[in-house]
Amino acid sequence: MPPTRRALLGSLSVGALAGCLGGAGEPTSESVQRQVSGIDPDPTVLKIRNPDGDAVLVDGSETDEEGEPISIGRELVTSADRAADLLVAEGVADADRSRLRSFLDGTDFDAETVYVARAGVESCQRLEIHSVSWDPGRVEYEYCRELRPPDEACEAGTRVALALIFRLPVALDGRLTRSGASGRTPCRRTETDYAVIDANATVPGNETALGETDDRSGGDSP
Repeated sequence: MPPTRRALLGSLSVGALAGCLGGAGEPTSESVQRQVSGIDPDPTVLKIRNPDGDAVLVDGSETDEEGEPISIGRELVTSADRAADLLVAEGVADADRSRLRSFLDGTDFDAETVYVARAGVESCQRLEIHSVSWDPGRVEYEYCRELRPPDEACEAGTRVALALIFRLPVALDGRLTRSGASGRTPCRRTETDYAVIDANATVPGNETALGETDDRSGGDSP
């Protein structure tokens, strides 16, 4: 049976580490950096929308001066204890609440890290994530943008809140000093067989579909 993608990534990481250490002595600064740098060309990512609010994820352990949970923008989640604090905001469907909890509970934080990014997206559009990469203190991802299927609920000319929750195949520390996204519109290759949604129409369908936006940026919105 051919090796899985995750097994290949693991073997590459081990090989890089062995090459850096050379079998003896303390690791150099270069070897330490190589241990936490990489790219996943087929990332595991959960996409959750909130059609009725400005936030998707909130911090269940903190509140603002008015007693409301604080929204989460971008973060590296490195432990199950911290993952337990991540909650969905009001307006997010119950099904997505369950999806988030299953995703976090299924993460092995001894070998994996969850990266959370906040973004906005046109209601009738979605993102296809192409890759995610990381270096010390930095995470970036690449995407393309296309229309959502006609049977998914959307409202033309309206933006909605979106959270991208990546599972990175590496254990990182919680330091995050830089993040970014780059992409194109529309996707060059797509399996969809539609091109236009009536600009004045609201399309009925599942309100909790996938999504994301913008052509290029260096912050939380792609």
